[in-house]
Amino acid sequence: MANIRSANSDFSQPFGNFISRKLESDEESIDYLPGYLYRIWHNDQATNFPDHKHQALEIILCSVGTYTITIGEEVYKLHEGDILFIPPMAVHSITAPEEGERFILLFDISFFDIFKTRKEIMTQLSKARIIGINNTAHLYPSVFSSINKIIRLYFSYNDMSEAGIYAELLKILCDVSHSGDIEDEEDTVITHSENYNKFVRVLTYIENNYSEDLTLEEIANTAGFSKFHFSRLFKQYTDSTFYDYLCSKRILEAKKLLASNMPVTDVAFQVGFNNLTTFCRCFKKYTDCSPTQYKGIISKSESINITPETGIYHNTNKESADEEAD
Repeated sequence: MANIRSANSDFSQPFGNFISRKLESDEESIDYLPGYLYRIWHNDQATNFPDHKHQALEIILCSVGTYTITIGEEVYKLHEGDILFIPPMAVHSITAPEEGERFILLFDISFFDIFKTRKEIMTQLSKARIIGINNTAHLYPSVFSSINKIIRLYFSYNDMSEAGIYAELLKILCDVSHSGDIEDEEDTVITHSENYNKFVRVLTYIENNYSEDLTLEEIANTAGFSKFHFSRLFKQYTDSTFYDYLCSKRILEAKKLLASNMPVTDVAFQVGFNNLTTFCRCFKKYTDCSPTQYKGIISKSESINITPETGIYHNTNKESADEEAD
């Protein structure tokens, strides 16, 4: 999910759906993902939240519209693409636009107790800060890329998502703590909101046209970038190459079609692959099984080991032949 916009994307919880907010006075108890120390929400509701606080670190990524967030005495205007860090136990309120979207990332900070540098980490977490293209040009691409990757890992859950999410969170804290030592360099960072807006439109176009015969040269030219500059921007924003992102998007959609019992060959062509061999090879790269094995996993109870708490399946038929990829 490299695109921060929600068109044609599935942001339903991987498991453990939310029931209701729990408030005692103005303190909210966070409903973390069951068995984990974090929860991420995609919110497109025009709902305001009065003053409240919680023990979680909150990170908000604004993807559409403008939000007004008050933290203590400070008022922050969160525009499209901006990232706001809200410290644990900071009293804050949120005023939402009539049409807007944001991602809300909540982390239990007790995770950091295991580090010797806990004091330094807590110092970083004690400050409210907004990171955007215009006010932190040298820092924004790296932080945006990490936030984007965390969201992608969370909503496309797999067994290693937790490790990846915390790795990116720690990277963000390191980047922020060292940001004063980084100089703005035109060659390595995105310094203009115009570039950002172009790039978001590119991602939206890919999201809506992944099944077409898209090429790096064509997309870069459409966006008004050189091939090499576009590749660099793409890597900065998504932590992925253009073709890796395109393939992962196609495989995500293929999994949904396979679950609907559509024939493998039909799925391959519908999501944009020109031949079955390439599709099977790519599918196995991103899922560690062939399309036919995947269909078997989701349709035959003897091939599924369901974890009751999570509903996540695991392929127990590791020795089955991968006839397509061969």
